[in-house]
Amino acid sequence: MDKIKAVIVGWGNVGRFVKRSIEESSDMELVGVLRRLSSMGKSVPELEGISVVSDTDELPPFDVAIVTVPSREAPDKVKELLEKGYSCVDSFDVHDQIYATKEALTKIAQDSKAVSIFGAGWDPGSDSAVRVLMRMTCPLGMTTTTFGGRKGGRSMGHTAAVKAIPGVENAVALTLPNGPGKHKRQVYIELKEGADFEKIADQIRHDPYFIADPTDVVAVEDISPFDTLNHGGRIERATNDVVARYEIEGINPYMTANVLVSAARAAYRACQKGDFGAYTLIERPLIDYLPGSLEERLKGY
Repeated sequence: MDKIKAVIVGWGNVGRFVKRSIEESSDMELVGVLRRLSSMGKSVPELEGISVVSDTDELPPFDVAIVTVPSREAPDKVKELLEKGYSCVDSFDVHDQIYATKEALTKIAQDSKAVSIFGAGWDPGSDSAVRVLMRMTCPLGMTTTTFGGRKGGRSMGHTAAVKAIPGVENAVALTLPNGPGKHKRQVYIELKEGADFEKIADQIRHDPYFIADPTDVVAVEDISPFDTLNHGGRIERATNDVVARYEIEGINPYMTANVLVSAARAAYRACQKGDFGAYTLIERPLIDYLPGSLEERLKGY
């Protein structure tokens, strides 16, 4: 059986873990990486032997692009890929823009005979599937999702948003539980010389990623003591008669990467069926995310 050929678009924390996840998958292979032109001169030993380019037209033939650029850049990059006829998956994480993104991408994907599965990280993504299962088993309950795990964790989207602010040299944005379904943000930043801390801190607090939650911004000389790749979350839904709970904790970009690689598999299968279009993770059959034959995938059902 031929392996699904994947390329990685972007090369940051998530991209590195996507490479690992592909290597751990028996039915997929990495054939290329697309990087920014400004990054092409940087040596990446772990990409030795893999085609690394800065233009999509230079990529080798592939089945699915796994987009790992910062979340806010993902919709534009996905649109560009779809318009060229490339199927792709991404982990866009702005929850209240999911439906509008689907509407914007659907016709492009259909016209190009391609598939997009977006918002396919661990939240939104696999956690979204958990919330659907809870609504099935407990229709009248109320769902709360609390991020941060036991100790607080790194939010990839929030961290990328802070790093993009002019004057910020490096940063990490941590999410901490603040009661069921509530959060607070702890942001550590290294400043570039001459940067205005108060102005940057105010910009962070008023960013859409942060504005709804209490946010503490701290300037440090080195973020290393505060940096982490771990994250976690707990989902609960209950009535007097039914209680459902789900908990996950681990390396944030690795969890995201594993879901992205599974989504790439589902996108490939959707293309094989001719189901062209743009989908959220929960719109495709769950069984299509798993490797193996139908019999193998149904084991343990």
